[in-house]
Amino acid sequence: MGRRLLQAAIASLLLASAGCSAKETPRTDGLPARDPLGAPSAAAATAARGAAAEPRGAGLGEHAGAAAGEHAGAGQGAAAQAPPPCKDGDTDPHDLRCTGLYSDLGARTIAAGVREFKPAFELWSDGAEKTRWIYLPPGSTIDVSRMNDWTFPVGTRLWKEFRLPVAGATRRIETRLLWKTAEDRWTRATYVWSEDGASALQVKAGVPEVPGTDGYAVPAQVDCIRCHAGKTDNPLGFEAIQLAAPEAGGLTYAELAQRGLLSTRSGGALPGADALQVPGSATERRALGLLHANCGVSCHHPIGVATHFEMRLDIDAAGRVGAVRDTRVYRTAINQPSKLRPPGAPPEARYYRLRPRDPDRSTLLRAMSRRDAPGAPPEQMPPLATRRVDEAGVAAVRAWIEAMTPAAGYPPAAP
Repeated sequence: MGRRLLQAAIASLLLASAGCSAKETPRTDGLPARDPLGAPSAAAATAARGAAAEPRGAGLGEHAGAAAGEHAGAGQGAAAQAPPPCKDGDTDPHDLRCTGLYSDLGARTIAAGVREFKPAFELWSDGAEKTRWIYLPPGSTIDVSRMNDWTFPVGTRLWKEFRLPVAGATRRIETRLLWKTAEDRWTRATYVWSEDGASALQVKAGVPEVPGTDGYAVPAQVDCIRCHAGKTDNPLGFEAIQLAAPEAGGLTYAELAQRGLLSTRSGGALPGADALQVPGSATERRALGLLHANCGVSCHHPIGVATHFEMRLDIDAAGRVGAVRDTRVYRTAINQPSKLRPPGAPPEARYYRLRPRDPDRSTLLRAMSRRDAPGAPPEQMPPLATRRVDEAGVAAVRAWIEAMTPAAGYPPAAP
């Protein structure tokens, strides 16, 4: 009881410090009795693969044989070794197989109505490969009246699977779930896969270091608030700019619009995908898209926790992103003085968030290029859930800084 009270207090402090809304449902109790990183017995793995029933979902205009959550018990013939049955109406399932992602977990068969999608610019996750899916209840639409901040229908579920090389083979590490269970409530859950890939059980406290990886950590569920609270409605990567770009895959903005899955309260016309493109040259697009996904959507935007320096690409009232010089990162970063200074910098030296053609005096690049020591003041970017520098991302932003010439429309470097 004492441990639960302590964890609840920590969760409350995180909520207060991150400016979280009532739409968050942090998980604060302890680890499951069974460690999902430990391989189960052969009998348990067989029972899990042979579970008699899996939850099925229907959505995006499709219908399955049973709605999500309406499923029978599993593994009846395996007695003590079988996984427990899924509970009807359970919106915080202990087992990934009960969330509606798979119709058959053993065969990795995705349930009817669940669609894969790929955002154009991905959040850095220490090199993990990721796959994402979304389920929308049948007959529902996403309210895009605020094009920068979509509102999802109750019943929406999103999953994100993370994979890493372990002992020479790619292995599933974790799958995260976001489930809108009421108008004012999202439930989050993190499922960690067993070493043999037979099961994935919910872990609330995270895993400080996944065995066999290069220091990869599964964050505690309460930590997810710090990024997801940056949206009025929780999802981060399922949004206009990410899904309209040509790099997007699976369920895209164009398909959502064509299938009538996007709506506005006014009933007005939706902007075309062409108007939502990340502006600029290939070099500019790579950098702007990366900063949008890793920094802008969750924190650095007009109603985020870092409004002084904005990196979100915003869609204006006319449904356009505009040119590079119209972006908030251009206006709030280029030649703007920075308080961050590298160790040993002389007192008279001046540093800027972005200084054209001068990566060494651009502190945004320094924040991306570092990882904080335990207990040190947070200066790295992104600030959590990463222990390795995104070298490709750093190279993309460096190339953009070096290309900021007057001929390309940038001002001369500040003194």
